[in-house]
Amino acid sequence: MSEQPTSRRRFGKLPDATEYSALSRATLYELAPKYPGLFKKNGAATIIDFNILDTVLDELPIAKIRPASKPNKT
Repeated sequence: MSEQPTSRRRFGKLPDATEYSALSRATLYELAPKYPGLFKKNGAATIIDFNILDTVLDELPIAKIRPASKPNKT
């Protein structure tokens, strides 16, 4: 069964992008040179292309989560 894509805006301002991605503003700026087009300008406003932001998120490594250890019985 395939997942249905969720509806979202194509572009957003930096606060929208940080909320959407859980990445900090500084991290987004650090990623900009590696992902041309991530940032766009609309007059004085800087906007983020969420399609490119999705690519950034898709390329993050999968977290290796260890099972929780059982508490010691005393």
